[in-house]
Amino acid sequence: MLGESLLTLAALAGQMVVDAATSDGWEKAERGYAQLLGRGNAKQAKLARGWLEETREQLSRGAGADMGLVRTALAGRWAGRWADLLEADPDAEAELRALVQEAQAALPAGQVPPSDQAVSADGDASSYAAGPDHPGALATRSELAYSAGQAGDAAAARDQFATLLPMAERVLGPEHPDTLTNRHNLANFTGYAGDGAAARDQFATLLRARERVFGADSPDTLVARFNLAYWTGRAGDAAAARDQFATLLPIRERMYGPDHPDTLAVREELAYWTGCAGAAAAARDQFATLLSAYEEVLGSEHPETLAVWYQLAHWTALAGDEGATQD
Repeated sequence: MLGESLLTLAALAGQMVVDAATSDGWEKAERGYAQLLGRGNAKQAKLARGWLEETREQLSRGAGADMGLVRTALAGRWAGRWADLLEADPDAEAELRALVQEAQAALPAGQVPPSDQAVSADGDASSYAAGPDHPGALATRSELAYSAGQAGDAAAARDQFATLLPMAERVLGPEHPDTLTNRHNLANFTGYAGDGAAARDQFATLLRARERVFGADSPDTLVARFNLAYWTGRAGDAAAARDQFATLLPIRERMYGPDHPDTLAVREELAYWTGCAGAAAAARDQFATLLSAYEEVLGSEHPETLAVWYQLAHWTALAGDEGATQD
């Protein structure tokens, strides 16, 4: 896991790629970035040059009010690439620092990078004026934390989001959409790391915030409702999870329709927690109905359809009809 200094370096390096792409010194910067990302591999260096050219083209086409969003998105993407490089090859740090300083020195006199960042006299990335609390750095940290969770390290993702959240609250505000997304990810990875009760409680708090900010029927709010019900069940209260999914189902049906994948996901969870709450026959019947919907929407051999087949067989057996599971 990268430390704060390297995360800040990755964030600044991502911003400097965007700055350099619209400057007269682009060709030199491009060679340096491609060489560093290539690490002696010609094929990898060619791929990096393609990424760099794509970035320059996107920036050359952009204009108007959305340009700031484009620059931010591209800087975040490049920050992730630099973070991946530093994770895989710690020896690349010194060279990346040097490239960042060269890129800053090549900027026209008096031009301040959009990130308002500057290198200290000793080149220490942790001393950049924007620092780890800059929104760009926060976005990079969020992406890296999420990547850790997706790679299977839920505890590391939980800890990174726990560290990031108070920074986001201070810089962006406690109910900024990005702050609430960090809350969402912290709650999920807390659960995946083994603490379902804490995840449940965090989603209960998040749900109230999303209702205030987005409204009761917004997609973000409904996702929070779904996760609250899910972790309520995982925390040991199957009946409460069943009741919460039962309440959510008509909302999803009204918003998306009865056969939308998000609606089917609620129906699947409702059937599962109905069974866990002690009603195996009801779960069996719900999965039987759900199976027909999945076959129609996704096809008979889709992984989700096969998972419903399994659940149908499971609850059929628990309902006392073991012979039916072999049909």
